Amino acid sequence: MKLIGIIGIIVMAVILLGRGLVLAYEEATPQELKDKITKGSQGLIILDVRENDEVANCRIPKSVHIPLADVSTRLKELDPEKEIVVYCAAGVRSARASKILDGAGFKKVKNLKGGIRNWMAAGGVVEGPCK
Repeated sequence: MKLIGIIGIIVMAVILLGRGLVLAYEEATPQELKDKITKGSQGLIILDVRENDEVANCRIPKSVHIPLADVSTRLKELDPEKEIVVYCAAGVRSARASKILDGAGFKKVKNLKGGIRNWMAAGGVVEGPCK
């Protein structure tokens, strides 16, 4: 009976993974990102997937900007061997971008939990007026 239950769980996991309902990337908290920046993590890419007007208003310093709509066509601009922390305003678009990156073979992808809003609330450094 236990074997049937285990097989059922495995089958369900495979189905969910195949439909993209299981996240294959991790989340990074604002504190984890702050620690990486403070330590000077070699090869860390902070990827901003918001729209141009959002980036012009406010951004995390040294972040790379590729709007979500362009991520899949601009993959060559990113190094799949480097750790990438992806952010947007609240974490929804960056979750989509993280999934795109993971599907393209990027294995060190983390979504910034709560986006730049959570980053600022946690005292993270930003550039711009951030209105």
